[in-house]
Amino acid sequence: MREFNFEGLFIFDMANNHQGDIEHGLNIIRAMGEVSKEAGVRGALKFQFRHIDTFIHPDYKDKKDIPHIPRFVSTRLSDDDYKLLTKEVEKQGLLKICTPFDEKSVQLILDLDIELIKVASCSADDHPLLEKIVGTNRPVIVSTAGLMLSQIDRLVSFLNYRSVIFALMHCVALYPTPEDKLRLNQIELLKNRFPDVTIGFSTHENPDNYSAIKIAFAKGARLFERHVGIKNSEYNLNKYSSLPDQIANWIKAYHRAVD
Repeated sequence: MREFNFEGLFIFDMANNHQGDIEHGLNIIRAMGEVSKEAGVRGALKFQFRHIDTFIHPDYKDKKDIPHIPRFVSTRLSDDDYKLLTKEVEKQGLLKICTPFDEKSVQLILDLDIELIKVASCSADDHPLLEKIVGTNRPVIVSTAGLMLSQIDRLVSFLNYRSVIFALMHCVALYPTPEDKLRLNQIELLKNRFPDVTIGFSTHENPDNYSAIKIAFAKGARLFERHVGIKNSEYNLNKYSSLPDQIANWIKAYHRAVD
């Protein structure tokens, strides 16, 4: 297993904000690379992989009344597209990280030599996927959004038993997350329950909220994640994703908490 220090890592989750447009995706990566360099932090650009042909049941591929399906289908990229994007991530001096939602996507992570793997909270009980992930010999970050403590305990035991280098992320699965639903005390709970595990904060609150990250750091969070994107005349941005200047201010808030 590769050794890895999670502390001080900032994860910029592009998700589907590339809009299926390779040039738009490249511009997001370049913008995040510039922010990371100027802020003097270790940055990582995160992808989300779904093997659409098997991830979505054939009977549902044309359904328009389930919002995620047309979103995933319309923003689909090829393996070659992801190869171009990951090369740009390397060029920008960022680490590569990916959330796979199926076993085939784990193989793509290996093919693209992506250094870190994120486990989505919805995959907490997906044991075929988890087994595939731990078999990659990559450091792993696990989201805990919506999980009961018993589920988190089982995941920690599973990863420890297999000698995986991993971190846990406090997260609230509301997009965007209202300020009164952030549940930042959960960070302290996780830190006390798993003292040998690095705890992080994956956020979906208003991108102009720069207080939450300071409180999260005070509670014990040591790695951080936000959805990111850019706007232009063709593409807008959702309410829980941050623009480059908002990420820069977010990291400045972190530095003020550290100081």
